[in-house]
Amino acid sequence: MTEIARELGIEAPTEGDMKQMLTTGKIALADVMGDKAILKAMKTNEDDTVTAYERASRHEDAIPESKAFFMKAYQDEERHRVWTSTTGHSLS
Repeated sequence: MTEIARELGIEAPTEGDMKQMLTTGKIALADVMGDKAILKAMKTNEDDTVTAYERASRHEDAIPESKAFFMKAYQDEERHRVWTSTTGHSLS
């Protein structure tokens, strides 16, 4: 990711943003309520992330390297989403 930012002439972020704080907080709150709540919170985070990576991988102005990076990330997050959905159903 740092290489892509450098190629675009921008500075890569070095720490998380407000979205990261919200997703981490959602998991921390769910922890109090048990495994099923944690998995549900993780699934909603995965849904958001999958959507963002899919959009980024298809963005018409993106350079090929970033499209490839985001497509790989999209596929990885999609696997995580399937796992959280499958595992969550088994706890029902």
